[in-house]
Amino acid sequence: MFAFISISGFAVLAAAAALYSFAQLGSVLARITEKDVPSALAFLDLSLQSQRLVTAAPPLLAVTDQRQYEVVSSEVQKEGSRLAGMLADLDNFASGADELDQIEALVAELLDNLEELNELVADQLRLGDEKELLLRQLSRTNIGVQRMLAPGILVMDAKISQWQRMFEAEDTALVTQKQARDMARTIAPYIPIRKAQEQAAIINNTLLQAAASRTEPELRLLMLPLNRAFGRLEELSADFAAELQPRSRDVLAQLEQLIEGPTSISAIRKLEIQGIERGEALLQQNGVLSARLTTSVDHLVNRAGLNIKNANAQALAVQQISTLILLLVVLLSLFSSLAIVWFYVRRNLVARLLALNDSMLAIAGGELNRPIPPTGGGDEISAMAEALHVFRDTAVEVRQSNLREITEARRRLSEAIESISEGFSLYDTDDRLIASNSRYQEVLYPDIADIVRPGVLFEEVVRTAVQRQLIGDAQDDPEAWVRRRMELHRNPTGPHLQRQSDGRWIQIDERKLYDGGTVAIYTDITELKEREKELADKSNALEQLSNQLAKYLSPQVYESIFSGRQEVKVSSRRKKLSIFFSDITDFTQAADRLESEELSSLLNHYLTEMSRIALSFGATVDKYVGDAMLIFFGDPETRGVKQDALACVQMALAMRNRMHDLAHIWRASGIDRPLRVRMGVNTGYCTVGNFGSEDRMDYTIIGGAVNIASRLQAAATPGEILISYETFAHVRDQIKCIEMGEISVKGVAYPVATFQVVDAYQSLKSEKKHFIQRQPNLNIDLNIQAMTEDERGEAAALLRRGLRLIEEKDE
Repeated sequence: MFAFISISGFAVLAAAAALYSFAQLGSVLARITEKDVPSALAFLDLSLQSQRLVTAAPPLLAVTDQRQYEVVSSEVQKEGSRLAGMLADLDNFASGADELDQIEALVAELLDNLEELNELVADQLRLGDEKELLLRQLSRTNIGVQRMLAPGILVMDAKISQWQRMFEAEDTALVTQKQARDMARTIAPYIPIRKAQEQAAIINNTLLQAAASRTEPELRLLMLPLNRAFGRLEELSADFAAELQPRSRDVLAQLEQLIEGPTSISAIRKLEIQGIERGEALLQQNGVLSARLTTSVDHLVNRAGLNIKNANAQALAVQQISTLILLLVVLLSLFSSLAIVWFYVRRNLVARLLALNDSMLAIAGGELNRPIPPTGGGDEISAMAEALHVFRDTAVEVRQSNLREITEARRRLSEAIESISEGFSLYDTDDRLIASNSRYQEVLYPDIADIVRPGVLFEEVVRTAVQRQLIGDAQDDPEAWVRRRMELHRNPTGPHLQRQSDGRWIQIDERKLYDGGTVAIYTDITELKEREKELADKSNALEQLSNQLAKYLSPQVYESIFSGRQEVKVSSRRKKLSIFFSDITDFTQAADRLESEELSSLLNHYLTEMSRIALSFGATVDKYVGDAMLIFFGDPETRGVKQDALACVQMALAMRNRMHDLAHIWRASGIDRPLRVRMGVNTGYCTVGNFGSEDRMDYTIIGGAVNIASRLQAAATPGEILISYETFAHVRDQIKCIEMGEISVKGVAYPVATFQVVDAYQSLKSEKKHFIQRQPNLNIDLNIQAMTEDERGEAAALLRRGLRLIEEKDE
């Protein structure tokens, strides 16, 4: 009780000293934070704001229009309002009343200067607008002078040119005095006009210089030649012809108004120069005021800093006194605590707790027969000893129960491992065998049962199996195989296969345990591997067969059948398709000229090139009928009727372009008359599907639209592509076509409108040049890109000859 009261008294004393120290520090901090620091910060803000205001003012003198003036003036006024607001906030700080009055006077003078500068800039903009109007008036007046004098100058120049030609035609010595006098009398009236033009130019240039002058002396210096030129112009105007007198008086009046008077260009420019000088003086004065304001603010900030320094010294003194009191209280508390620990805790409590702790550690380590300190004290330590007695009795009972459960669990685990149909093994962190079943030995190591026992190393088991030639994969390089097997065992990446020497295949699935051990399952998959090989052989045979069959089907049909999207049965459906027909012209004549081998090679080359183009555009190649081809778009895959029609026509253009290339190849190989192709395209509804019997069928299209496409091909000329109106309607935005009239088609009750395909608009804009035109009594087919230089010259000569014949007919 004595120790408790002593320590409590020390604590109360320490708390009182701390409260006194905190109160004093709080008073000092309050004075600093509520008065000194805010006042110093306010003064600094005021100084910075005055500098910002002085910095924002110079752009006012650089504004050139009203919009810029409004933006800059608004910014300056905003900064001025902010400075005035800061000055009003300084009234809360009463220290240094004289300095505050001086600052208020400086700020007021600074704001007045800025207001005057703002009004001065507004006047400068107004003067600039007036000067701009005067300069425009000067330009109009100068134009009027030139228009007034131009006719006389032109007449004088014409007279001089006339006399000059006369002098050049005749001997100058033969010119009579009468002719000279006539010439002088003719030119004399126009000489004042020429001089007046020069004086008007001087006046115009001098006024422009005056409008751009920088100082008043420079402006006064320009007024002397200006007045002299104006006086000379007045004298010259008196000699003008009578009809020019009224107009010349008006022009002189306008010029006089621009030269002299309060609204003249020189007067406006003089006001502008005075305004600029006044503005610069105001800016300079504002800089001086800002410097004085900064000096006054520095005095106030220094005073606030001195107050803060004094407050810090006072707070430091209070802190030192409180620190001494707290140190004394701490020393007394430590002395009391040491006395209590030595006389009571060490001799009574610690000795009993150490004995109890030794007993607890021994029991926790498994020494359940270790003696426990006596429990008859009646205090908390005795209660802990009694609880330790109960804990030891319970631990003895739990150990006996655990031994029984562990024995039973091991028996059940062994039975469960043995019941697994696959081989099982468990290795510890040292890679020694912990447990395995009989199937493990039967599957992997049937002949080394003497080695596979608990405690054996995994590497020893593997090396023994390799030495006794149980592993088929290890026959070539046993040591390399052992290294790979050990790497897979230490770092499992998933199931892997192992081939035994007797031909069996074992799948090994190893996993790492959380403690670093390894558990593995071994499965005999020999029968599965044999079935897999049989299935692979059958798949290869089917793949070879399908590749052979694919050559007899269109790729789209082949893919739809083998992917299951289309059934192989007799069925059909109605769809809108784009049908393409092509045929080689004069093929019979080509067959007569060529041997059968050459003809077959030529035809196969042609069909291969055309089919490759068709497949690249996603077409379905229906059939080859001799030298003819039937191709359609829209089934079994479609991109929409419009896109199918566009792809069909683009394919025809690509085929026609390729035919031009093939013509050069065939000529180079000895064929003097290369093949030429007619093409026809139609878009319409057809019946498409599988036709035939259940035993043999053909995927094709039938219908009137097919017949129209065939007729369009027959009506085309060699190298021409004819399309129907519906196809034209779908491709007209991207393909240039020429209307060719209507044709009659057998089986169709109405005539069919035909259009000739020229080329894609995109190709016509490029370097490619292919011009086709069909009209009554006129057929033109120019493939300029395919021509040689000689062929182009011959074509140009023929076209010029035709043009001459047409022009002669017109005459």
